[in-house]
Amino acid sequence: MTAPSRIAFVTSLPVALLAASLAGQASVDTAATLRTADTAAHTWLALVDKGELAKSWDEGALVLQLGVTETKWEQLVRSARAPFEPFGARHQIMARYTTDPPNAPPGQYVLLQYQTDVSGGRHVVETVVPTLDGKRGWRVSGYFIRLEQ
Repeated sequence: MTAPSRIAFVTSLPVALLAASLAGQASVDTAATLRTADTAAHTWLALVDKGELAKSWDEGALVLQLGVTETKWEQLVRSARAPFEPFGARHQIMARYTTDPPNAPPGQYVLLQYQTDVSGGRHVVETVVPTLDGKRGWRVSGYFIRLEQ
């Protein structure tokens, strides 16, 4: 069986400071937030599915852009997805709002997981982590893939 492929969740000090200032905001309409973040994730995943990896980096959250170069991002995504291409239908299996995810600065995040059909009748679990990225709105800050066991 193939080992899980992962693209690291990336952070930096300037972004940690920015995110910390956003964390103290008023209460959140969780249902609306989950819907908005899911829409942002699907828009972003469509870029990745079409192979528009440079654009996926451009459209990613600032925390992602500061943590990995565009060139490295493209290499990581290609490497993680290659054993599973092509990607097919996605079905959401988890959505959770948090302000304190592991290995990330405080802020507003939604952890989304999708069971995704891939080559050979297999399934992977894709984890997409949108974050509220200031005036840019919800942008993807992390992406992980693992073969479903």
